[in-house]
Amino acid sequence: MLFTVIACLITAAAVLWIGERKQKKIAVVDAIKLFNNYKMKKELEARSAGRLEYVAHVADSLKKELTAKSQMKDVPKAELETLYRTFSQAQAGLEQEYQQSNQSINEQVWKRLNTLIDEYGKAKGYRLIIGANGMGSVLYNDDYYDQTQALTDFVNKKYEEGN
Repeated sequence: MLFTVIACLITAAAVLWIGERKQKKIAVVDAIKLFNNYKMKKELEARSAGRLEYVAHVADSLKKELTAKSQMKDVPKAELETLYRTFSQAQAGLEQEYQQSNQSINEQVWKRLNTLIDEYGKAKGYRLIIGANGMGSVLYNDDYYDQTQALTDFVNKKYEEGN
């Protein structure tokens, strides 16, 4: 008799625990993985890569020319100074171009992802989606709550469909 009562209590506790876990509808998503695996981000980076490679090539060519001319004895100091300024400007332009490109891509991608995350959360009935990557407020989560791959698949499908 006592065994039956204990078994019933354990079963009831398990049912309540599982029911409560399902009702909370919480998802945890590795925000960095989601961001890095989003096809829109990859395409935007590919588009900007050509321009960045060109600017880097110009800066690299100027550096090589400066290095070669600085080793020559008959090159006027004024010419070296002018070449150095040109190289410095090209290098600064490369850094600025890179930063602007990254900022633009980040803004475009997060603007789109935020809308899709809202849509995903509502469609799946989640009350809370927490972004986690081990560097912020969520340092650990049970795999039960991890929806990173499902959300990544969802946003990439929507992107491919043109939504």
